[in-house]
Amino acid sequence: MATYSDKAQPFLDLIAAYVFNDRAFRDWLVQGTSSEQGYEGSTPLIEEQKRTRWVHKPTKQPFWANYWCGRDRDCTCRIEGSKGLESDAIFFLRNDAGRTLAIHVEFKHPNEAFSFGQPEAYPLRAECFAQTHSARRTLNAHEDWMTVLFCGDEALDDPRLKCFDRVITHVQAANKIVEWPQ
Repeated sequence: MATYSDKAQPFLDLIAAYVFNDRAFRDWLVQGTSSEQGYEGSTPLIEEQKRTRWVHKPTKQPFWANYWCGRDRDCTCRIEGSKGLESDAIFFLRNDAGRTLAIHVEFKHPNEAFSFGQPEAYPLRAECFAQTHSARRTLNAHEDWMTVLFCGDEALDDPRLKCFDRVITHVQAANKIVEWPQ
């Protein structure tokens, strides 16, 4: 039986390919968020992120995938009573002013439920990472952050979606990414 990661990876791989190779997609990703004006036309930090993330050795997952806090109960980015959670992907973009944005991505299959505290922890973790990146050897330096959720249409009624700066349905993603699995 395929693991969750195996089932989500094809979608995440496509998101990564478009972030790294398609300026229009990057602009669409930040569209409608507070990051839109400052990061339209920005450049992905592919090699810089790879060097930073793989400072010790390559990870099993791609260099942009599965960023765990690692501090668990001792960190403010965790909701009391929840288990340790990670950002499914983080992509770093640099704008013409030299500022760097970390885009934290969560991926959910249609009808896949959030775990306890998961949506609420996303902005907390993103803010924490921006404030503590200098103490995390495998995390790129960045001043700004945003959170993005890819999910099914049925999730749109969940009030916890307000925890994400951008919510993109699978239908919307398929309209931008022609290879999006059905």
